[in-house]
Amino acid sequence: MQILPILCSLFSAPAHAEPTALMRSHGYVSPEFRAIFRPDAKPIDQQRIGMDKSKAGLILDGRVSPPWTFRVHFVLGGDTFGAITTASPVDVDNNGTTDAIYTETAPAISSMVVESTVTYRPVDAFNLRLGQMRIPFTSQAQSPNTDLMFPERAGPNEVFLRGSDLGVLAETNLWDERVLGSIGTFNGANAGLYGNTHGVLYTARIDLNPLGSFGFSETSEWAGPFRFGVGSGIIYNPYTAYDSAGYPTVSIADSRLSASGRIAFYGLYVVGEYLYRQELDSQSSRPDKATGWYGQAGWHLPKGFEPMFRMGETTNDQGFDPRKTVWLDAGLNIYPAAKARRSDQVKLTVHYLSENRIDEGEHAQGVSSRVQVRW
Repeated sequence: MQILPILCSLFSAPAHAEPTALMRSHGYVSPEFRAIFRPDAKPIDQQRIGMDKSKAGLILDGRVSPPWTFRVHFVLGGDTFGAITTASPVDVDNNGTTDAIYTETAPAISSMVVESTVTYRPVDAFNLRLGQMRIPFTSQAQSPNTDLMFPERAGPNEVFLRGSDLGVLAETNLWDERVLGSIGTFNGANAGLYGNTHGVLYTARIDLNPLGSFGFSETSEWAGPFRFGVGSGIIYNPYTAYDSAGYPTVSIADSRLSASGRIAFYGLYVVGEYLYRQELDSQSSRPDKATGWYGQAGWHLPKGFEPMFRMGETTNDQGFDPRKTVWLDAGLNIYPAAKARRSDQVKLTVHYLSENRIDEGEHAQGVSSRVQVRW
């Protein structure tokens, strides 16, 4: 009968053992119904009705020792693509020659990991982050997915840079978050490049909040004094494109700039950003330029209602064949748990969206409704 006490003593931790790592889990569930209509598209693309934008997230935050912390953010759904599941040749005239390829697709998740980082913070004013994360090129890129005013980030923001990337980022925080700065280098995997390319992406950003700490949440109910902030980000991404045989074809210097301004005052949140991109290649002297901007505003009223509006525009290839796209969004956020510990633990969103490609003559509009529950 003495075997059990002996086993317990073998597997129990000694009194002088190091404290175990601390970890906290939280997340969200966000089902969304969306109906998009494109009257000028091919018949197969004229309607998109369903819940393919629904997603759920799990976030793990932990601390191994005082200077070392980590974060992992998993997402299921929300960022899918059509993966080919079946491919077979088609002989239309039965002459033994393949005339077409018949394919079938199914939705697949392109990336389940939004963030996977290790952070080293030797002092309060400085930290170093390594791993997969969003590049802080714009103000909205620094907003967590659950703290966005609209279900998705603004169209121009996603055109100039979307998703997360692998890299290292040095960040500083001075004078109680009145000055926020970062500088880093990344792989450039989601920089919107086509074909087989190799290069390194360099980035830097600074945000100034003269009146005090001003976080990047777009939905939190604001109960404090007036705040405003300005910021700017840059990206320099020199890369080389290669042909199918693996030989270099052209070298390109890709430069991007963002400038942002934000204000908040008793539930009112307003943000606007200007975006610029220039690409110079080694074969021609003609720069390829693109510009964009967006502005959005929402007013979180005391009763738990938040009307919101957003407009944005991009113009690509301005030096040769300009193509303009205009976005228009409007909607209402409802916070039924307004008296909870956090008013945005439950958020209902009704959203109208419109995308107009002016020069191509293509138009799309639709509606969406979403429920976001945070835990």
